Amino acid sequence: MRAVRLPAALLALLALAAFSAWRSSPPSPRATDAPATEFSAERAAVLLERLLGGGAPRTPGSAAHAAFREHLLDEVRRLGLTPETEEGFACAPRGSCARLVNVLAELPGTTGGPAVLLTAHTDSVGAGPGAGDDASGVAVLLEAARALLATPRRNPVLLLFDDGEEDGLLGAELFVRSPRARAIGAVVNLEARGTSGPSLLFETSAENAWLVRSAVSRLPRPVTSSLFAFVYDRLPNDTDLTVYKREGLAGLNLAFLGSAARYHTREDSLANLSRASLQHQGENALALARALAETDLREPPSGRAVFFSVAGAFVVAWPREAAPAVALLSLLLVRLACLRRGGHLLPRPRAAVPSLAPFAAALSGLLAGQLLRVLGAFPVTFVPRPWASLAAAVAVSLLAALPVLSAESRRAGDAVDWWERAWTSIALLGIVLALAWPETSYLLVAPALVAGAARLALPEPVSPWPGFAASGLVLLPLALILPDALGPVALPVVAAAFGIVLATIPVDGTPGAWRRPAVALAALFVAASVAALVFSKPTPDEPEHGTMIAVQEEGTPEARLAYSPASGRLHPSVAAAARFERAPWLFPWARKAAPFAAPLPPGAEPFPAAELLSSTAGPEGRRRLRIRLTSPRGASRLELLVPDANGVEEIRVEGRSLPAPYLRRKAATRRPIRLSIRAAPPEGIVVDLTLPAAPREAFVLDETPGLPPSAVALGRSRPATVAPANGGDATILVRKLSL
Repeated sequence: MRAVRLPAALLALLALAAFSAWRSSPPSPRATDAPATEFSAERAAVLLERLLGGGAPRTPGSAAHAAFREHLLDEVRRLGLTPETEEGFACAPRGSCARLVNVLAELPGTTGGPAVLLTAHTDSVGAGPGAGDDASGVAVLLEAARALLATPRRNPVLLLFDDGEEDGLLGAELFVRSPRARAIGAVVNLEARGTSGPSLLFETSAENAWLVRSAVSRLPRPVTSSLFAFVYDRLPNDTDLTVYKREGLAGLNLAFLGSAARYHTREDSLANLSRASLQHQGENALALARALAETDLREPPSGRAVFFSVAGAFVVAWPREAAPAVALLSLLLVRLACLRRGGHLLPRPRAAVPSLAPFAAALSGLLAGQLLRVLGAFPVTFVPRPWASLAAAVAVSLLAALPVLSAESRRAGDAVDWWERAWTSIALLGIVLALAWPETSYLLVAPALVAGAARLALPEPVSPWPGFAASGLVLLPLALILPDALGPVALPVVAAAFGIVLATIPVDGTPGAWRRPAVALAALFVAASVAALVFSKPTPDEPEHGTMIAVQEEGTPEARLAYSPASGRLHPSVAAAARFERAPWLFPWARKAAPFAAPLPPGAEPFPAAELLSSTAGPEGRRRLRIRLTSPRGASRLELLVPDANGVEEIRVEGRSLPAPYLRRKAATRRPIRLSIRAAPPEGIVVDLTLPAAPREAFVLDETPGLPPSAVALGRSRPATVAPANGGDATILVRKLSL
């Protein structure tokens, strides 16, 4: 085996990265004249334009949401289907409630088996039109349904366009209580956290082996892995699939997440939505629906899988229980290859020591990220054009790895010893992952399998390259997606991935051979860092999140305007518009101060009201109260807040109880109970409480979108690079109660 010159190894690595980026990118959008059985992003975009109308935010109960629903009903009828509406009141485990309207439509199957549920939510946050999140999912399901209707299917397919997802997955909570939910065999949920990027299959239900075998393997351009699902299950994030998994339903989740700075802002618009992402999401949704519609869903087998996609071409999987055995097989193949090439079956102690190059790369990526942060390249978590910081991380990781690899190459003695050490240590670490976190083990085990098999079967000049290529095709697509998923905190992981791949190929350790490549990488790092400083600033197209909320408590002489820029920096134009200061509080019960606050003149609108309807004695000194919450100004959201949760045993809203674990958790953590009610009717909402006999302080709030007249000029003082996010600018009125 010959060592590879460093320039050749670096060029091969960068070529692998470019290939991985290309294969992980979404496909070109199909035109409106695409065959009837295929998905067309352009047809879906036409649908989306009709659905969005003027592009106003679609919070539950709003006029824009009602108009969107009427357009949706028309589009379902246009497909020749009969839409149904499911109306009701639902509450989430975390204390949010709303009156909802879900829309359903069924595509009949040739058998009466369980149905495939395809679902997306119709509502948006208050800050933007939600073209990506999740009107795109609605349009994708309509276009996919049109394609599904072109051919018969075994299982029925139920389309669910649910309401209130942004307020606590409420539409899904309403649906799972209906009889229709008991006839569901599998769920495909569509989401978005941005406006571009590939469609990722990022979440599955626990018993996923049969889903991988029957459906995930049918994806035409898969970008997925069990690592995605493993990590997502440990994040505090939720989608509608969370509700279905809790109810024991099998399910799959699709989303694209590029251009994340636009997420939950005005820029999540049809104009900014990538048609390529729409195409990829649609092709994936249609492929999963067709596969599940032809699968026997009556008694799905149990079992979990380790799985991953390769170059957007196919999916590899094996049983989770077999992960240690597969890892041991990879080690055996590597050691047999060493034996065949004149070595020994058992590894020498030195062969089990991993290369230090990936550690040097990861450390350099961490330090480079911190340096860029200090210099101002990351004023917010998700920045525009993250490619610049990604390029800087790659350049500095390779720059740090080169001298380490060169020194290790000289100590190894020859390329054969290098190969033995690299792949033996990778295979051993793969066994550790297989025992600790099997879903992640493919990252090292799969390349080691290829490396060992290739070295056994292929002639000397080419035998090292398949392992190198396999490690790149497994690790680099993940590394290139991470900045979109996690932001700058992913840079050390990106650096480590490039360091691992480079360390798998024997390189020339001639003294000084690494210096010229290092000069080129240093220049690339400097250029990429400058680009990150110049191009990663928020723009009007991809703005910094900066929401303003006007708050007034009854009986106080003035209102306050809280301003929460994501960067934590008070912009000069805003500072010049009012007397802002670091806020000691935003709400009377708040533990955490708002970043900035300014005084406002008090408004003249009426405060929310709480009418005591009844008070009865309960057991052991308890009281049962029934109160009616109303908003005389017709606010879109009402909230009851009890700062002291200790002893509060029950809260019921319109007959729905907040779960006891929620109440106990709030009491244990000394956090307030917050009951949020969206789309409350004019007559108000009735709430029943069971609490101790002693009087208890509480607050009732109502919230309307937008700022009061006294704060409109302040809202306009924000630079064009800052936009309201999530719920958007709002006005909140507060009244203190004694319960």
